[in-house]
Amino acid sequence: MEYQAFTLKYRPKNFDEVIGQDHIVTALKKAVKEQRVHHAYLFSGPRGVGKTSVARILAKSLNCLQGPTLNPCEECLSCREITKGTSLDVIEIDGASNRGIEEIRILRENVKLSPSYSRYKIYIIDEVHMLTQEAFNALLKTLEEPPPHVKFIFATTHPHKVLPTILSRCQKFQFHLLPTEKIVEKLKKIVEREKVEMDSQILYAIARTAEGSVRDAESLLDQLIPVLLEEKKEILSDIASFLGIVEETSLNEITKLIIERNIAAILEFINKMNKEGRDLGVFINNLVEHLRNLILVKLSPKIFKELSSVSPHTKEFLFQKAELITLEELLKIMELLIEAKGISKKLNTLRIPLELAFIKFCYGEKELNKLSFPSSFRSQSSYSEQFPEEKDWEDILEGSIDEEVSVKEKEKEKVEELPDLNLKEIESHWLDFISQISKLKVSLASYLREAKLSLTKDGNLILGFPKKFSFHKEILEKEKNRKFIEETLKKYFKKNLRVSFTLLEKPSLPQERSDCESKEEGRLIDELLDTFKGTIDTDNE
Repeated sequence: MEYQAFTLKYRPKNFDEVIGQDHIVTALKKAVKEQRVHHAYLFSGPRGVGKTSVARILAKSLNCLQGPTLNPCEECLSCREITKGTSLDVIEIDGASNRGIEEIRILRENVKLSPSYSRYKIYIIDEVHMLTQEAFNALLKTLEEPPPHVKFIFATTHPHKVLPTILSRCQKFQFHLLPTEKIVEKLKKIVEREKVEMDSQILYAIARTAEGSVRDAESLLDQLIPVLLEEKKEILSDIASFLGIVEETSLNEITKLIIERNIAAILEFINKMNKEGRDLGVFINNLVEHLRNLILVKLSPKIFKELSSVSPHTKEFLFQKAELITLEELLKIMELLIEAKGISKKLNTLRIPLELAFIKFCYGEKELNKLSFPSSFRSQSSYSEQFPEEKDWEDILEGSIDEEVSVKEKEKEKVEELPDLNLKEIESHWLDFISQISKLKVSLASYLREAKLSLTKDGNLILGFPKKFSFHKEILEKEKNRKFIEETLKKYFKKNLRVSFTLLEKPSLPQERSDCESKEEGRLIDELLDTFKGTIDTDNE
């Protein structure tokens, strides 16, 4: 038997076989049943969603010898020829290659002729928006007052390019992209009829790649089946590479590592992908979409179920992991990934910006602190002992009442032995303090970087933010975040510091800079004077 492409072999032959366009099928079936078929239809929508297929089915329903009928017989001369595309009375025209006024003039002359053997002469014009304005104008009169034996069905992916005068004379139907589940159902039926065994995850990968186009999905499946039959294996990573996507299992794996902040494993994962020759740009696109699904799970599980294009296994995974990461952290990593892709255009490489993005997320943007750490601030125990990595902050702060009281008494004794802090000392270690915060709360650390420091007479710390960073202030002053900052300050500086937040009315003036900034500038001036053997002229002339 001669080979036939899946897109032709499994093209819907009647209204009941059309998937994902129920609103259109229902309206057309009712029109045929009640014999209220309009003389002109405009089918618009993305490619590969069934526009020309529905046009052919409508033509068969009208011209079937048993019709007009909702179920064409597929056996009469008219049905067979329409299916093959050889009917004399159903003329399919490509608007892109027959776009001139001469072609439309010929069409106008042929419209006057009666059908050869069918009930109607039906013109199906695909990509009708490609017609020139002159061609549209030539068609206008015929479209306005067509002979009773003529029907027009226009199909287009760009309805806004069709002249309004044409649109006003047509009944318009908007075709939608198909849900992933609908496409997978269609692919399963094809696989069963072809007697090929294929894992459902592969079908979901194909459907996800097709992005709502059933025709694209059928083409990909048609292309993939010979490979599977020849290799006698179903290696999901190879198939994903063949399709130009990242398989869901890999996306789930990297998502798990991101939540765990396991930077070593993340870098190893990127190295593996690079060695396999995978496209890191595609990886970023797929990962951002995957993280977006996590956001949808957190914000609205109902919307996620409706919009998501992932397999049931991955849906279950996302619902489990959504509890383990905050919305702020998801937004942060997505911003870093998008930023990395932009930077890659300047560097002509994507691997380095991608690795840096993950490092920034896992550790925060550490800044070097060249100043020595004062002995008065050194802890008798290591920082890792103060901030255990394997415990959550809630676990650290919570405990038995007896233990809490005991710890507070000991800390109070230690605090009393330390000298009072001043603003200069806090500022000199502020960046290092933020880097310690970032190990536990990346988002809070990024917000604290924008703060301007000041101390009250009572020794309380005030964090001021310019008005453009009012969002930072709102997040930080939440009770949970404020307590976290105060506890971390106490562990770092060995002082009980109360923290408050405010919005700055005006930007800080140059003369209000901190002492450490002034000293740094003075040091640079002294070095310049020594180098060039100069002096500072203090005259006001």
